[in-house]
Amino acid sequence: MFLARFHRLLRLCWYLVGLMLTSLGGSVAIAQQTMPEPPLSAPTGVTPLPTTPPPTNLQAPVPAPIRPLPEPAHPQLVSPTLPQVEGRVPPHPITLQQAVAIGLANSRALALAVEALQQAHGRTVQARDAFNPTLTGQFTFTHLDAGQSFRLGQQTVTIVNQDQRQLQAVASLPIDITGLLRTAKDQAQFEEIAARIAVNQTQNDTVLAIKNAFYNVLRAQALVVVAKETLQNDLDRLADAQKKLKAGTAAPFDVLSAQTDVANAQQQLIAAQSNVSLAIAQLNSALGIAIDTPLEVSDAGAVENPPNVPPPSALQQLGNLEVPQNMDTSQATHSSLYLGKDYDALVQEALKTRPEVLAADAQLAAARKGILLAQKSYLPSVAVSAQVTYSPDAAGFAPKTTSGALVLSVSIPLYDGGQASAQLEQARALVAQAETQRRNAIDQVELDVRSAYLNLLQARDRVAVANQALAEARESYRLATVRYTSGVSPILEVSNAQAALTQAEQNQVNALYDYNNARAALDRAVGRYSYTPQSAGYQNQPSPHALGLPNLPTGGPK
Repeated sequence: MFLARFHRLLRLCWYLVGLMLTSLGGSVAIAQQTMPEPPLSAPTGVTPLPTTPPPTNLQAPVPAPIRPLPEPAHPQLVSPTLPQVEGRVPPHPITLQQAVAIGLANSRALALAVEALQQAHGRTVQARDAFNPTLTGQFTFTHLDAGQSFRLGQQTVTIVNQDQRQLQAVASLPIDITGLLRTAKDQAQFEEIAARIAVNQTQNDTVLAIKNAFYNVLRAQALVVVAKETLQNDLDRLADAQKKLKAGTAAPFDVLSAQTDVANAQQQLIAAQSNVSLAIAQLNSALGIAIDTPLEVSDAGAVENPPNVPPPSALQQLGNLEVPQNMDTSQATHSSLYLGKDYDALVQEALKTRPEVLAADAQLAAARKGILLAQKSYLPSVAVSAQVTYSPDAAGFAPKTTSGALVLSVSIPLYDGGQASAQLEQARALVAQAETQRRNAIDQVELDVRSAYLNLLQARDRVAVANQALAEARESYRLATVRYTSGVSPILEVSNAQAALTQAEQNQVNALYDYNNARAALDRAVGRYSYTPQSAGYQNQPSPHALGLPNLPTGGPK
């Protein structure tokens, strides 16, 4: 029985080999008669890259929030849904600008920054009010175990009443002869300035986070389209292979190969659709709305193609382009530390605009006021107070129920156990920390701008290469399909061409959205999202004089 099965299997193998040889011989003859000439020659060589600097202007202005942020005293307890934010069900998919407007109205990070600003403002008001006079009232009631009295003839004279009531009012006014209160007020004001700039910094970061999340949704949706196209191509190839198998012009291997491709394409489509759901949830989180809110997005006005880069539909004629000997085909043209005047202008703009640098200036000014405050703690303090006392239970020979006093008090610190010296040491350390933090902020901003600019250059060049590769992959897939239909090539060639086309389409989608993300990241690195007319922080960039340190160096390109 085993030998019989073996012989049947052997005969089947010889039959399949003969069928393949016959099909191959016939296919060559058919190809010579019916194979059309390809419209384009296979391109060779290196894809030419743009040589001009990439666009570095503002990608899009920051829109006004869809509604004001909640008051710090009445924060949102639960993230709202989109209909609750807009007051109605959105009649159409939201655009990128609408997403930014929604996010600025519901951002948790922005709400925390505004609440911290409110706290800093309270400290400033407290320091300012220390100049104002104070008025206090006090009522005391004393019950003694016994009063004191004596008899003088027929009259009893009370010396001390057993129950004693006293009502006292005291008004005091501090006299800031040493500038101690003024220094404390200035320090609190600079800390409030830093807190207000922190709101602008948070807004700058929030806009970028929203744009990144929005582009990730568009990217995920585009990859779903790629997965659907791949699945449809695989289904068409499977149907064609099944027809040829029935007609006896194809082997069972062609059907199995096509079925495998269909199964793989189905898995890719399932993963792509799941990624869309995850990207929408992440966008909802960036917008500050309920995570499970249904959301539709539109790419209208959101997707920008890099200039001077041919679209993927334009297959470039590169047949005559030869790669020079010893040429670095990676075209790493951005290895130089000097990136040009456009980049230098971006760095200077960022150092003047980024809230991190401006906040560091204000924090340094506040820290220097701390040194002055610690030094003034050695000086005397002066206060004037007036008090009125009403004692209805006064006793004695000439009881006085109402009395007044004017008090001038001078307090001179003689010895405080070393506390003032320790406070001064701490203040100087805080100044050193603030100076180092400012230096760190400047260096970080310069690094952010360089990183964002290089990423933009890289993303722009990747779009150029990905567009050309996609055009080539489409042509390759077309030729492979024609060859398979004509019987010249096996189905495996079409399968490989489809895999290459899918990869090229995915690469082109990722390159395009990486480029748009890079444009937004450069705007954030320069600080262009920080100041808007509706901002809860500064609506315009504060001047160096307002920050208290107008003459500090900022670095930048040398």
